[in-house]
Amino acid sequence: MSRLPLVSTESADAEQAELLTGVQRQLGRVPNLYAAMANSPATLRGYLNLREALGTGKLSARLREQLALLVASENGCDYCTSAHTMRASRMGLTKRAIADTRAARAEDPHAEAVLRVARAVLHTRGRINDAILASARAHGVNDAELSEVVGHIALNVLSNYFNHVAEPELDFPPAASRKGAGVELQWRVAAEVTLVEGYSLLDRDGQPVRTVEDVRIAIMGGFLHVEVADSAAVQVVSAPAVALVTYPAS
Repeated sequence: MSRLPLVSTESADAEQAELLTGVQRQLGRVPNLYAAMANSPATLRGYLNLREALGTGKLSARLREQLALLVASENGCDYCTSAHTMRASRMGLTKRAIADTRAARAEDPHAEAVLRVARAVLHTRGRINDAILASARAHGVNDAELSEVVGHIALNVLSNYFNHVAEPELDFPPAASRKGAGVELQWRVAAEVTLVEGYSLLDRDGQPVRTVEDVRIAIMGGFLHVEVADSAAVQVVSAPAVALVTYPAS
């Protein structure tokens, strides 16, 4: 049961009804996410306006859907993962392409570069390094697209986090678990990770440093994933930014 009431067109006030009618007209129905978000017309209107604005940007509809699916999967939002899995399937993405999207992979190098930079932004809370930007640009991701990646992350984090709070009942076919899909990160303990001059990681106090100690790391797709104890998120750096990794003596 939803932790916030689902506003219907029958129970809505004038402003809520206007917004929900617009959603109904656009989507053919009012998903529970929107019905719960309508408790605050300001929140629902802000969400819809941002979504509409980003829909006129440079990123294709397919890539926008892939970004939404990636962000939902990274944030563990079952509601949005299910919704965007269904929508991606309707857009022609195969089950393999959907699984790859959730792991920030794609057959098209440009699409994969967009997904990888989006995942890096999520993992580092926006503090990506120059090497990640350079890699994205080398695969044709331009400045407008980079700006829109951040915008789409913000849009989808809003819906993901709202779902975590409201817990609306799932009204889409449930998506397959990410477990077992694609390549899972293989973690190991590192005694020390040192980056090249000009790059940094956040230490346990949230301060940027070149060297972190006693962390967990995983390497995949040319990126080093670093998990600092008590940190809020996994940090990601490209392999060329890593100067030295040492491991505990066995």
